[in-house]
Amino acid sequence: MLYYVRKAKEQDLADILTIIENGRETLNKAGIPQWRNNDGPNKERLLNDLELEEGYVLIEESKIIGYGTITKEEQTGYGKITNGSWLPSDKYISLHRIAIHSDIKERGKGQFFLGCLISLSVNLGYKDIRIDTHPVNTRMQKVIEKAGFKYQGDIILPSVSDGERKAYQVII
Repeated sequence: MLYYVRKAKEQDLADILTIIENGRETLNKAGIPQWRNNDGPNKERLLNDLELEEGYVLIEESKIIGYGTITKEEQTGYGKITNGSWLPSDKYISLHRIAIHSDIKERGKGQFFLGCLISLSVNLGYKDIRIDTHPVNTRMQKVIEKAGFKYQGDIILPSVSDGERKAYQVII
């Protein structure tokens, strides 16, 4: 099978929303309080991703099976880290809203997708790449660590309920 990553387009929005809703259901079934209570990705946020050209899709043959963003702006909550520290850097880029359709997850595509997003980040000129996930989202923590990220400490995302997150970083 052919897998590749490309920049998301507005005509991909319906497929992206399906991927995100599937991710929301998967998190809910696993008892992970992430992306609940109208927190997390929604149509407005995804349209903003597309407008900023920050959204990327993972394709299997010709079907969208994953979504994620590469965000250049400084992240609210990343400024204050506890139980550790960020490695020093001039500038960083962050990965967010990573979701792979649940039919695909068992085939290692989450790690593959993160690897592609890391490569794209490096091509954009960034060597410091950051990502976070909820403390009880152990499945995503394993994917993040297998992709080469190291746990750096804990952050709070002030814009979401239950905003505690484990923060990870890789320096290329």
